[in-house]
Amino acid sequence: MAYRTTAKMLERKEARRRVILAAATRLFGQQGYHATTVPMIVAEAGTSTGNFYFYFRNKEDVFAAALSNLGERISAAINDAIAQAPTNPLLHMKAAVEGFVLFLAQNPEEARILIVESSGLSSRLEEIRRTIIASHSRGVENALRLLAPKLPPLEPGVTARCWTGAVYEAVYSWLELPEDKRTPAKAVAEAVARFNLRGIGASPDLL
Repeated sequence: MAYRTTAKMLERKEARRRVILAAATRLFGQQGYHATTVPMIVAEAGTSTGNFYFYFRNKEDVFAAALSNLGERISAAINDAIAQAPTNPLLHMKAAVEGFVLFLAQNPEEARILIVESSGLSSRLEEIRRTIIASHSRGVENALRLLAPKLPPLEPGVTARCWTGAVYEAVYSWLELPEDKRTPAKAVAEAVARFNLRGIGASPDLL
């Protein structure tokens, strides 16, 4: 009798994978990549070592999955923020910055994975990290090219990377502060958006 994988079985497998991935994400965000071990992830997930290795090859593999998943969630948050903004490219850019910063501020463990922990680990993880950052820069660059006739002269590629870098650095600095010393996330998001819009010469009416 042939063994058949049913939709329900696939759903259960994916659910178990999500539990392990969520546990790993929490630990990487709280403890850091180097301090987190596979046994710690297994214990946090309430599963077995065999289960872990069924879904992931090693610690780097689960970190790569956590990083990729985070990139997808950030993109979804940015797209949602843009969808709720008025139909105006500059206001879309403002909404994207605020949506991005608010997502990271509201998910500090995931933010730490992307901004702090993922840097300099391995070529594979660095490539995933750079791909996430590059996707954000490309979105800004495309918007800047679209808005070029309405803005002072600028180099879209360089400006887009400066724009993205300001967002990452602001969140990095925010994360480094003790929780009781942090400016409210919404205020940080609005401040970064204002800074970036001023930097490209946007109309003061939008600030």
